[in-house]
Amino acid sequence: MSAPKVSAIITGYNSEKTIRRAVESVVAQTFRDVEIIFIDDASTDRTVAEVESIPDHRIRIVRNGKNRGIGGAKNVGVAQSRGTYIAFLDSDDEWLPNKLAVQLPALENNGCGSSLSFTAFWVHRAETDKVVLRLPSRHGDWLHSILLGETFSLGSTLLATRRCFDEVGPFDERLTRLQDRDWTLRYLRRWSDFLFVSEPLAHIYNSGWPRPEIVARAVELLYRAHEDHLNTSNPALARLFWASLCFETAVHEYRSGRRAAAARRLCKALATHPPYVGYLAGRLQRKLVDGDAT
Repeated sequence: MSAPKVSAIITGYNSEKTIRRAVESVVAQTFRDVEIIFIDDASTDRTVAEVESIPDHRIRIVRNGKNRGIGGAKNVGVAQSRGTYIAFLDSDDEWLPNKLAVQLPALENNGCGSSLSFTAFWVHRAETDKVVLRLPSRHGDWLHSILLGETFSLGSTLLATRRCFDEVGPFDERLTRLQDRDWTLRYLRRWSDFLFVSEPLAHIYNSGWPRPEIVARAVELLYRAHEDHLNTSNPALARLFWASLCFETAVHEYRSGRRAAAARRLCKALATHPPYVGYLAGRLQRKLVDGDAT
């Protein structure tokens, strides 16, 4: 069989309630030259049975013998894939039908030499029933934007050439969260830019918040992985990155009822990089005006 143009990799663990929606959104793509690889990360519920019941010959199921986490499951998917391009989708999200039809030619024909693309997306907040359009803003270059904490859906809108994974390497399986951000920062060491498609092409469903200690551990590992490189290129970027990660941890502490800890963490963020207050003010305005809970 000839290699497909795109390998769509869906990862899931105990996702029986949402996996059909995710897989069927890939099946329904108007661009058809796609192989669909579902990596089941050692589920114990009916996740695999749900995928097996979807009648499409392009679907291939790979079952991990043990749970490897999101990064590990994606690494298995990349190793199993045959496409020229690789796209990811989390098991609780979905693509719009024209996602690949819009994003793929944009990436193929871009003039900046980028090998990777993200798109705008819709966020569904389970706790408020709000649906918010997320259109990430560019603050200077994209590296600065990611370090600042601008919200991207790296897990469900990314489309990249296979060459990216050959040169950047696998996802860091030590990271139980933020593994997509880590991989993208490593990508930006090799390529200075990526293509952003401003049309929203995915629905992202936020169904809950992880425990703050899980976030704090991932934040520490992520920062340490990039600290030396950032300090060598520009120490101010390292301070900005740590401030944004402190703020991210503070949000989860606040939502877990640990308000004093959240306040201390927020003060730490501002002390680390005082100019960060301007970006925080913008996020506060977005929350009050748009009703966005992020």
